[in-house]
Amino acid sequence: MDQQTNSPQPNPYSVVHDAPKPGSIKTFGILNIVFGAIGLIFGGFGFLTLVIMQSSSEMGDAIQSAISAQYSEGYMTFIMFAAVIGLLLNIFLLTCGIGLLKERNWGRTWSLGYAVLGIIHTVVGAIGAVIFAQAGPAAMVAGFGAIIGTAIGVIYPICILIFLTRPNVVEALKE
Repeated sequence: MDQQTNSPQPNPYSVVHDAPKPGSIKTFGILNIVFGAIGLIFGGFGFLTLVIMQSSSEMGDAIQSAISAQYSEGYMTFIMFAAVIGLLLNIFLLTCGIGLLKERNWGRTWSLGYAVLGIIHTVVGAIGAVIFAQAGPAAMVAGFGAIIGTAIGVIYPICILIFLTRPNVVEALKE
């Protein structure tokens, strides 16, 4: 009889960097790109609409009178500023998604930065809507909208914070 010695096979996943990457890296990379692109498209059209309506004297006057009836002075400036910040955040989110798809650690850390900034942007927007609302029905609608908008607006950033800080994701993207 032939005696064969069975040598133990090396574990192909003995080194962490050889292990399959967590699916959340690719998932959030794709979601960042999709949400960033959608935000740029709709945010860009919204901002463009605001600028066009402000530049048209007839439309601008009608909008100003409608807004001044429900919101205090400075609300349009606040909205324009928030829209610009939102567009910049969407560009940042798109960039983070590319980094995650390339499996770069900066894509993960920048995504975490986006998540924090996104939460701050959402909360400040809600507070601004409530602060600028006049007393009466507009204030009640603004308050309700702020609560609902904030609750929905922070879901994705919170998911980023949860999934991209998991130890297996951090380890997989170490450079």
